[in-house]
Amino acid sequence: MICIETMTDTHLDEVLRIEQEISGIPWSRKLFEGEITRGKDRRYRVATEDDVVIGYLGMLYVVDEAHIATVGVAPTRWGHQIATRLLLDALDAAHKNGTKDCTLEVRAHNERAKRLYQRFGFAPVAVRRGYYHDNQEDAIIMWLYDLDAPAELARRRDIAATIDDEGRAHGA
Repeated sequence: MICIETMTDTHLDEVLRIEQEISGIPWSRKLFEGEITRGKDRRYRVATEDDVVIGYLGMLYVVDEAHIATVGVAPTRWGHQIATRLLLDALDAAHKNGTKDCTLEVRAHNERAKRLYQRFGFAPVAVRRGYYHDNQEDAIIMWLYDLDAPAELARRRDIAATIDDEGRAHGA
């Protein structure tokens, strides 16, 4: 069974292992430690299975907006709906927090991630040229507006209905 829970310092070794595997610019332990101890304007969560971290998501709140700062999933779990579960958790929390809109950046060539975000209603609005300093890749800035709109709530309900308890997609 996949569980989504608050990220703590006890998760960081596993989070950093995933971060090293998937990121061209991995976050440091110090950066994660600073983020998870910041308080109510931050939300960092992990997806675990059998007490092993298989994914994570970090989000910060700025007034009535949310910014998804990081998402990572162990490569062995790609295609198992882990990022979907983490995004559902994050957007539900943002909505309950009174957040109106949500933004994120994604690598221009990361088609898998862009498809996931578009499924949730995020739309590209701008480009940050050369944003990723490891290879000068552009970042696509994406926004999801009106988290509390009936259509957006229905979209998230429909997405949630496609995931079983083990995080596998069904009904598609």
